[in-house]
Amino acid sequence: MTKIFRRLSFFILILVQFVFLFAIFFDKTNAPLVLLFLGIISVLISLAYFKSPRQEERYFIKDLYLILFAVTGALSTFFINIELKFGPVIAAGFIGTLASFVPSINRKSKLLKEAPPAIYCGAFVGMTSASVAPNLKFILLAGIIAGSILILSKNIFNGFGGKLGTIAFGGVAITSAILYTLL
Repeated sequence: MTKIFRRLSFFILILVQFVFLFAIFFDKTNAPLVLLFLGIISVLISLAYFKSPRQEERYFIKDLYLILFAVTGALSTFFINIELKFGPVIAAGFIGTLASFVPSINRKSKLLKEAPPAIYCGAFVGMTSASVAPNLKFILLAGIIAGSILILSKNIFNGFGGKLGTIAFGGVAITSAILYTLL
């Protein structure tokens, strides 16, 4: 079962990477150096995935809580951003700051130590523009998808910058693609 989760997480991360790279590719089709650079980066990221040390752990209830934390961060940031009109940066900064204090509720809890990154990943989802995310239902689905990707990639790319933002982008992009094909 562990191999299935590992392969599924790899597939989802590669899918998100290719969606992002194809968006750049179609924007920069007349710049061969940019395309070469993107190809090299793709190969290096794939090699880093296979060479990086990972620990596999499976805790179903704990994973559900992390998805719930991501959804909470997404919904609260979106609400502060759109409804209260504070803007995406202030909203995400406020939610991220509040999330940093969650582990101090119970310093012995391993779950609460993992909550801030999940909440902050959700905050990135909540920063989505109202033109992309028209309502809270969109953000709810994007938060669930981003939280699920976060669970699948929990022990992958640790120490690499931009992981939470990339996961949030993947959640919003996948949600947009799902709603675009359904509607």
